[in-house]
Amino acid sequence: MNPTTRTIGEGTRIMNFFLDTIFICILSYIIYEWYNFYVLYWHYKPFRYGYFFFATTWAYTFLFELLFSQTLAKMITKTKVRSLDGKRPNVLQFLIRATIRTSLVTMFGLAWNDKPLHDTFSKTVLVSTGA
Repeated sequence: MNPTTRTIGEGTRIMNFFLDTIFICILSYIIYEWYNFYVLYWHYKPFRYGYFFFATTWAYTFLFELLFSQTLAKMITKTKVRSLDGKRPNVLQFLIRATIRTSLVTMFGLAWNDKPLHDTFSKTVLVSTGA
């Protein structure tokens, strides 16, 4: 990692979390309601909303970060995911990030190492893309 690369603090991370959660809630609710149409009229097996929320969280995080190295919230806050050496993370790192980020305990890593658990275990860092 270039020593002059600006890493991101907790305030931006919290903003990313809240914005992404809003986007994920909206998207997962749309998918949930679409699926319930099939439950009602074609007698598909019903599932609780939580299944849709967590599946959407994983898919949203994995696909956006794999394709763009950033989610919608990171695009708004002008931040990007990078590996510790400053390069684009590989697919395994994105898989680890998405899987751990879907868990509810990911932010507890901030308490002892100033990084969420999904950054710690995937060996990634969040950096600024703007000035």
